[in-house]
Amino acid sequence: MNGMKKYLVATFLSAAVLFTSAAHAMQIQQFDKIADRDQSDYINVLIEGAEKVLTDEGRSDLAKQVDHLFTTKNKGDADLIGMIAFETSLATLRAIDARNAERNPGAQRLEVEHAMILALKDHGIILPKSFMTVASNFHPKLPPQAKEKKDK
Repeated sequence: MNGMKKYLVATFLSAAVLFTSAAHAMQIQQFDKIADRDQSDYINVLIEGAEKVLTDEGRSDLAKQVDHLFTTKNKGDADLIGMIAFETSLATLRAIDARNAERNPGAQRLEVEHAMILALKDHGIILPKSFMTVASNFHPKLPPQAKEKKDK
């Protein structure tokens, strides 16, 4: 990871502590255990929630940008721009979270919402603190996945 990326991640993690609302957000380790379909549903709740909190704050321009990111593919890419950014952020934060938990088992765990915040921030979209609660009513519908299936 280059120096600038490390700086951005460190800055983000510092800000993440201010955004954390553990009672309403899903830890990455928990997200990794739920079924693929539930993961997809959760991501959709986050996308719709991001659009809603931005619209509620009078930032419909940014809400439209979120919609664009999650409905548009760059030429030659198989995946949506927003999903590529989200998955990249999630992978980065997953590694940091695991390393932090190994070093300090009592450390606060990172949440999937942090990955969405970081992915959108990389595209110039800053989410309000209220974003951390958009998925507070989400409940997985399917049984957890087998561990072998998630190890990619």
